[in-house]
Amino acid sequence: METVDLEKDIQQFICDHPWLLNINYQNVRELRDNDEEMEFHTEENKRIDLILQDNLGFPVLIEFKIGKLTRDTIGQILEYKARIITSLNKKEKKLYKIFGDKIISPKMVIVVKSSDDYGKIACHLQNIDLFEYGNIKSKIFTDIEFRKAADAFSETLKNKIQHISPDRYLSLENNVISVIKDIFKKYGIEDKLCPYKNYDSYSIGDFWDYRSMFLNRWILKDREISIGIYEDILQKENMPVCISYVSYSKDKLEALEKSINDENNSYFDHKIQDDVDYYMLNFWYKSEKFYEDVRNIIEFNIKKYLELYQKYAINL
Repeated sequence: METVDLEKDIQQFICDHPWLLNINYQNVRELRDNDEEMEFHTEENKRIDLILQDNLGFPVLIEFKIGKLTRDTIGQILEYKARIITSLNKKEKKLYKIFGDKIISPKMVIVVKSSDDYGKIACHLQNIDLFEYGNIKSKIFTDIEFRKAADAFSETLKNKIQHISPDRYLSLENNVISVIKDIFKKYGIEDKLCPYKNYDSYSIGDFWDYRSMFLNRWILKDREISIGIYEDILQKENMPVCISYVSYSKDKLEALEKSINDENNSYFDHKIQDDVDYYMLNFWYKSEKFYEDVRNIIEFNIKKYLELYQKYAINL
């Protein structure tokens, strides 16, 4: 009974926070008569644990297992896919009314405690996404702060129009990081550019960690002032992108704040924060403003930094 209850609890937690599997997944309210109902029963009385919808409107079939992945579980979700495809050819069917012709191309997801390499390969060959929840039990039942953070993130996503896909790192690399590299090269300070980690993949089942989807990089570390840039979509008023300056000298940051603010006061909200051992000057940018004007914003900030603290000759 405890095993069944734990499986239901994990199923409910994923249902309440579908972004843990993929930030583009969402619940389909039409499939739930109430908040307690998650499973979907086919005409043959086969039970699909959970059906979500992705941002393109395709159905996502999810099967939960409390233990290790078995071949039966893989066969089970493939059977569900086959039954849905072969039986939903009439427009009066419930799922067809929701998904239309996209019902013939459902995505498949299996959530298990663990899997060996053979199971992972088998899922990959059948285009099944596999997630291992590992020791999630302690997170769900004992980590109150984690639950609060997950609830807050889910609430924030309800109001977000733009979806963020797992391959968003490509957009960040092409449209932000490459621009930063060009700017550092333009000013002859390539040697000061912090090395980047390659976030082109994430561990199967490591669905608590979405670093690869969000901007979060040091771009310069210096004895005078270090510069970082990061994204926090939980910020209010849609100002999630922050260019942050860190220094042991409050005077240096105050001079930089004045220089930037005098010329660019329509772009940001800013504040010097005293973190005891050092000071931080944060400039928050609206998301659409930042991504539409990345080059000018980054170059403006780097230029002001160099003018004040590096004494480089700048030829614009």
